[in-house]
Amino acid sequence: MQEQLDMMMWEIATENAWVLPLCFALFGACIGSFLNVGIYRMPRGLSVNEPRRSFCPTCNKEIPWYLNLPLLSWLMLRGKSACCGQKISARYWLVELACTVFFAATAYWLGQEQSLSFFALVFICIWGAAMLATLCIDWEQMVVLPAITLTATAAGVAAALADSWNLYGSFEWSDAMVLSLGSGVGAFIMLKLIGVVGRLLFGSSKKEYDAVQKWSLQQAGEDIELRIGEDVFKWSELFMEAANRVQLNDATLDLPEHQETGTLIFYAENMRTSSGHIIALEDYEQLHGTCHGMETRKEAMGSGDAWIAMAIGTLCGWAGCCFALVAGSILGLLWALVARIGRGQPMPFGPVFIMGAWVYLFYGRNLLEEFLYGI
Repeated sequence: MQEQLDMMMWEIATENAWVLPLCFALFGACIGSFLNVGIYRMPRGLSVNEPRRSFCPTCNKEIPWYLNLPLLSWLMLRGKSACCGQKISARYWLVELACTVFFAATAYWLGQEQSLSFFALVFICIWGAAMLATLCIDWEQMVVLPAITLTATAAGVAAALADSWNLYGSFEWSDAMVLSLGSGVGAFIMLKLIGVVGRLLFGSSKKEYDAVQKWSLQQAGEDIELRIGEDVFKWSELFMEAANRVQLNDATLDLPEHQETGTLIFYAENMRTSSGHIIALEDYEQLHGTCHGMETRKEAMGSGDAWIAMAIGTLCGWAGCCFALVAGSILGLLWALVARIGRGQPMPFGPVFIMGAWVYLFYGRNLLEEFLYGI
């Protein structure tokens, strides 16, 4: 069956080179529309199947099918909801456009120029769609969902099995599977080690006060401020990664109903007391007490980046993962300079990491080979 599909693809590419990329582009636009559902619902713990119909995030009214056409509806409505007139984020249209372009580029560049098999192209498109969803969720929520990256990982392994020669070299399918899985696991471990080493070298700090200090936690504009004596700490700086934490030693917490004493550990959205109570920060307009010292623990690299690395490694190999890591760092630096991101404003690494992998997938192998041959 695969040989027949490959022969059909060769005939299409020979006679009408635009047909296959166009078909993939149309399918990619539909997949992009579905990705928008997952990008909105999954981080919020909502099912992607219930309700089945898309709904307005502002007034929750169901969106009819004729107003939910990929790429077209957002333009026709001029970026506003038809039911309540509220602004619709341009992200919805950009996701559909990016998915359309990725599918078309996969069909043209990898299918016609690199001669990958039909099933390999399908699995690469699934990989790209899952990575696009991961990119958007990480950018908006600063969280990576392992379920989505594991989907990309499975698709990467399947693509290697479908066309191991074109992706990894002249290997049997069993060797390609071992190489794909090994590269993915190796990339996962590599990112974990980078995070551990970075945390040991740069991630921890400790400050002891000569006298007991009053502390308070309260909203300050769009950010939250933690004040300890005369020191002021921005929440966005303390929790640039979800795994970060802040610890107050020899502390008290004055609640309306009682007082907690001992060690207080703050996370991005809640805190834990010495008695084991978990307190949601959003339940209080202000928290205050006293403390004698403060410790911070910051992750050098988010734990979710390791899941992204595994997905990249299965499709692009260890060399592709290293390329994406370097390219992502460069893209992140340029992005920060252009957008003037900095001074404590959080910026996830996952999105630029994924962009670096896309660069490698379509052009990075040739660029890397030219560089190595030049040496």
